[in-house]
Amino acid sequence: MSGASPALAQQLHDGVLQALAIARMRLDRALAQDGPLPRELGTDLRQLLDHEIAGLRRLIGGSTPPDPPQPNLPSALAATAEQLQSATGVRIDAENRTAPPGRWAGNDPIAYRIVREALHNTVKHSDARHAWVTVAAREDQLVCTVRDDGQGFEPATTRPHFGLTSMYAQAREAGGQLTVRSSRTGTSVTLVLPRNPVPEAKVQP
Repeated sequence: MSGASPALAQQLHDGVLQALAIARMRLDRALAQDGPLPRELGTDLRQLLDHEIAGLRRLIGGSTPPDPPQPNLPSALAATAEQLQSATGVRIDAENRTAPPGRWAGNDPIAYRIVREALHNTVKHSDARHAWVTVAAREDQLVCTVRDDGQGFEPATTRPHFGLTSMYAQAREAGGQLTVRSSRTGTSVTLVLPRNPVPEAKVQP
């Protein structure tokens, strides 16, 4: 049997797999504590599973995944940071340098998916205690950064990872650039995208 199509694999990775990873991290934290599992954890996990089941049904039915419920990119990234901080205990500070933040437009959804993946990688793989995410507007560009104080990694010797490979591909296809720098004192991810989609013919390979 052949693997899932790239588009389907991307949607599953960005939706269901990330949600289940959050659920697993929350459960791990709860199990590390003495005493019974808190009732609110069970309620939250049930709501999360219900949401993902509904998303899978939409995916099977061929529906386009909806945008995040937040009104704009900075709000969505702040909500993601808060959710991951609650699930993992990693302190995540989110800063918005766009004024005004406005609503979803242009390449904002692509920026959201890439930055969210960077944050998930931070909490899952870096052993960081603190992370910072910033979204800023610079002329006709959108600039997003994710930094952490984790153990870092060596990109040249790291086995290719679907999430990281996808981040690079999405940035390139949108006419932007993704830069990842890592050392023993942490990792930084910088995403630069044009505010508006670039015609395909003008995107550099």
